Amino acid sequence: MRKIFVLFVILAAAFFAVSVFVSCRTAPLTELPPAEDPPQEHYEVYIPEPPPPKDFPPFEPNEFERRVLELTNLERRIHRLPALIWHEAAARVAREHSEDMHRHNFMRHRGSDGSDIRERLERGCIKNMRIWSSNIGGGYLTPETVVQAWMDSPIYRPNILNREFTYIGVGYLERPEDSNARFATYWTLKFLALLEEEMD
Repeated sequence: MRKIFVLFVILAAAFFAVSVFVSCRTAPLTELPPAEDPPQEHYEVYIPEPPPPKDFPPFEPNEFERRVLELTNLERRIHRLPALIWHEAAARVAREHSEDMHRHNFMRHRGSDGSDIRERLERGCIKNMRIWSSNIGGGYLTPETVVQAWMDSPIYRPNILNREFTYIGVGYLERPEDSNARFATYWTLKFLALLEEEMD
């Protein structure tokens, strides 16, 4: 009797194992939900419209603007950097920004119309810019003092000593006697490098 019971238990266990195996073979596999795609980053590609052609009058730098160019390149020479090349269109844009800061009595890089540095350079018909930046200053009475202030600034010194820049424009304005503007002088530098080093 004991042997019959043991045999029955063995047969029952075998039958259970076989049924489980068969059910595993025939049961449909549960499909995992597909992994979510990572969110796609969207970039707005900024393609500026070419500015309309303009007939600009010749830009004649004044004595202070020439001296700032000279002092800036002196600092670069001390640090074994190539001299920056005078860029007439950038100089015109720089002087216009100095005039804008005086006229609207502010000291910042964004123009009174909300324009940024790049937008103003493009308005000046400067094309193929690769990199650009700007220094500003107010109240310095001589080119020597404003260039020294820029060299002492952790924000503006890197622009003067940036090896990648190749061109510069300088814009200076002295406050007229009848003006109530905050600063006696307004200074702007425009630095840039072009995708093609030859200007159109």
